Amino acid sequence: MPSDDCLKKLYIEPTARCNLRCKMCFRNSWKNEIIGDMRPETFRKAMTTMPDSVETVFFGGMGEPLAHPDIVEMVSTASSLGKRVELLSNGTLLDARRTAELLDAGLDMLWLSIDALDDGRYAQIRRNSQLALVKEHIVEFNRQRARLDRTVRLGVAFVVMKSNAHELALLPYFSTYYKVNEVNISNVIPTDEHTASEVLYNNVVDWGLGDPAPMESSPRIHLPLMDWQDPAAQEGLRSLLSTSMCSVYLSGQRVSRAARHCRFIDEGMAFVKFDGHVSPCMSLLRNATLYWRQKQRETRSHFFGDLAEQGLDEIWNAPDYADFRRRVRNFEFSPCYRCSLCENWEQGLTDCYGNDAPTCGGCLWSEGVISCP
Repeated sequence: MPSDDCLKKLYIEPTARCNLRCKMCFRNSWKNEIIGDMRPETFRKAMTTMPDSVETVFFGGMGEPLAHPDIVEMVSTASSLGKRVELLSNGTLLDARRTAELLDAGLDMLWLSIDALDDGRYAQIRRNSQLALVKEHIVEFNRQRARLDRTVRLGVAFVVMKSNAHELALLPYFSTYYKVNEVNISNVIPTDEHTASEVLYNNVVDWGLGDPAPMESSPRIHLPLMDWQDPAAQEGLRSLLSTSMCSVYLSGQRVSRAARHCRFIDEGMAFVKFDGHVSPCMSLLRNATLYWRQKQRETRSHFFGDLAEQGLDEIWNAPDYADFRRRVRNFEFSPCYRCSLCENWEQGLTDCYGNDAPTCGGCLWSEGVISCP
């Protein structure tokens, strides 16, 4: 096991329950999934057996963390252990009392899922919610965090689709006005034919931008700073980014995506599902169906242990989990999204290189188009 192969960021799913029904949510594709809350003993086991190398505990997953009755105590426990504590919420349950409790408990960063900046569009995407309410909660959160003698950050997670992509230009103004420190933008996961028609990365996946092999033989294009609001500059940049014949650099930084790698593995992350099962990534937490070019792909959950039977440190250091992380670092998987023509891709049980599930070449996170905070 390499010396740097240590668990640094632990994702905890407090609950699989959610008070909203968002039209683009990954939950819409779940197959026979049980809904429930994390039990106190499960959370206690995670906290008492996690390796000392853990720096951040992130409360999120596929449910609304604030729906868990013990979420404040969970945040307090993680903070008392000297860990950085982050939490992702849809913001609807974040009233003044809950804000005060979370800040007093030691929350270091709050992430809010906001996928539209227009009231009407927000209501269409996030059913059972109103943007005005979330804005009120942000204002109150900012008022309370400003009175603390420590820094608490605010982030926004934004899922971009064809129907809301034009709002990306408004994010800097929104973020400045509401004192947002960081914005994480992800593409939508195609869980049905409708969301499949909303994706903005069909061609990007085809090009394989970011693969080291083709880039070694292709020219590097270095761009200076320009007035990007100028239509001529916009058209030039669009044309450059729409080709696989070169790699583009802006002020020395590569613009093309880093594909065929796993951020979850590379950055030392693990996920604890509400029931105590431990998964290496968000993609493998649930059984689900994805749609891609009029085809369905079955994704299957995969776990390397259960906190009811082992400690988190034991699970992390187990030979099969360590070997899986090695394979993912080397990325010994077929590039399924560049092809997606065979039964292997549809069933997700094996790939064309002979790998059994999980076959990470069929993962949109590894292609660099889906991103989690």
